[in-house]
Amino acid sequence: MQMPISSSDYKVTILPEATFGVVPTTGPRYEFPRVEGNGLLTKDYGAIDSTTIRPGRNSNGARRGNQSVSGSLEMNAITAPLIDLLIESALSGKFVGSTLKAGQTDSSFTHIAELAGNTFQISSGCMVTSFTLTANAAEGVSYSFDITGVKQNETTTFAGTFTPVSIDDAAYEYQGSEVLNIVAAGTTNLKYSTLTLTVGQDRSARNTLSSDVAFGLATTGARTVTLEMSVWREAGVDYTSVFNGEKQVFNFDLGLEDYGRKYTTFGQVSALEDAEEDDLMLNISVSGAYDSEAGTALVVEKL
Repeated sequence: MQMPISSSDYKVTILPEATFGVVPTTGPRYEFPRVEGNGLLTKDYGAIDSTTIRPGRNSNGARRGNQSVSGSLEMNAITAPLIDLLIESALSGKFVGSTLKAGQTDSSFTHIAELAGNTFQISSGCMVTSFTLTANAAEGVSYSFDITGVKQNETTTFAGTFTPVSIDDAAYEYQGSEVLNIVAAGTTNLKYSTLTLTVGQDRSARNTLSSDVAFGLATTGARTVTLEMSVWREAGVDYTSVFNGEKQVFNFDLGLEDYGRKYTTFGQVSALEDAEEDDLMLNISVSGAYDSEAGTALVVEKL
């Protein structure tokens, strides 16, 4: 009996690409821990509409043009090699030892959705265009990766000699109480309610004649790094002096020593506003700025 595919059952794995857009046949194959409601990547056929007017005011239809892939990968925050791979793509950098700096070393990957034993959706030439880390007090911490890619095929088979990399059973999902050691502009004793780090880099397809698939993705404009935090107002704290609008350093740890990650952002507080709700809470928005000593606006370190 032929049965419909259940959205609860399909599997997602990630393959790092050695050559952009070329689906690997060897190397690590990372398990991706999906969350409820996170769908498949979407293929856009780039329809080219005809402007021809046929008899009776009829159109001449449309043809498929150059394809592209888009979507998002949502997950509960953990520490795993897969996460490092995706964050490297988002920051255009590579870990050197225990340190990753946002830079200009781009990397790509292939996204495999195994819908059933004989149905595979393969999206190649994928890169991260936006990464968001969201932490709220008394809640779980989450990651979101917006993806763009250049090609997607569906096939009944997918073969290769891979090394499976599963999510470790000990890879616990972080919660707000495990966002630690928050240091904002040298101040360590503020009481935070929320924290959101967002990294964005526009990437555009490079299409050519003689092909319906882009040969690459190129960056456009500067990378954006934004750190938004909300703190409970406390008596005796001069917040405008603490956050003076000059370039300052902001860092926090997600997790513990020998397991978690430290995020350091260099930037200016561009907005310091009271929350609209009657909570006596202050919203702080930091715009990432290049630091010549660090050589970047954002650093991620393995603890």
